[in-house]
Amino acid sequence: MNRLCFDIGGTFIKYGVVDIEGKILYKNKILTPKDNCKINIPNIICCQTKELKNKYTIDNIGISTAGQVDSSSGEIIFAADNIPGYTGTNFKAVINDKLGMKCYVENDVNAAALGELWLGSGKGENSFLCITLGTGIGGAIIINKTLYKGAGGNAGELGHMIINENGEKCACSLNGCYERYASTSALVRAYAKAKEIDVEGINGQEVISKVISGDKIAIRVYDEFIDHVVSGLVGITHIIDPGLIIIGGGISEAGEMFLSEINKRFKKKVIASYSKYTRIVKAALGNDAGLIGACYITLHS
Repeated sequence: MNRLCFDIGGTFIKYGVVDIEGKILYKNKILTPKDNCKINIPNIICCQTKELKNKYTIDNIGISTAGQVDSSSGEIIFAADNIPGYTGTNFKAVINDKLGMKCYVENDVNAAALGELWLGSGKGENSFLCITLGTGIGGAIIINKTLYKGAGGNAGELGHMIINENGEKCACSLNGCYERYASTSALVRAYAKAKEIDVEGINGQEVISKVISGDKIAIRVYDEFIDHVVSGLVGITHIIDPGLIIIGGGISEAGEMFLSEINKRFKKKVIASYSKYTRIVKAALGNDAGLIGACYITLHS
């Protein structure tokens, strides 16, 4: 028995056929539409499903997606402008109507955390925090091997913790949100500002390369960035005491340099009683976390 899984982001829709043990049998990706996504994205899913059902036995569909998700109804409650017209999409209704198949939907960071719980860095763990550092900051909380969603289903919005009440304006309309200082895009903005250059065309990996090559401005900006990342992790740890923190997202690909510095500074800043048993590790599943998590929700929902 196989699942057809989709991981919907602002740039690509990744999709793959995954068996019930989490093995990816086939995967591919397609550009995310730039208009009328409420119609176009479900159409893509239906089209790919019909095509792949000719080659594989597919029982149902799992979807990991950007945006705020009501997983019980399968609806996108809110999505940012990088996926235009996506808010209000109801995958369960559309897919049941057009394909007659069961469909399971979850927020992308939640799905990635469940993937890590199943087959990644969280395998065998009881509880942990998963955080992704990318264009923004996403988070998911696993407690007793279960995704903790909170009263309104929105727990884990770590990027919108306020760490500086008089700080930079965030896209969410608040000031001083964590992601304005500790996301990959925050690192890029800070570097571009320090160098007095246009932020367009720069990415996090380029800034990391500058750090490695000894660029003094890049080193200073990166140093401040690491402090911001760690401050957030310390605050979260003091609240939920996760024991394990799994970091994913683009910046985590910076490798051992990034992870070791995070761990070192974390141990210096966190209250001593927490440092003894809090581990910070890199996510293991990389770009496949969303697909594997999407498969997981079809098996455990």
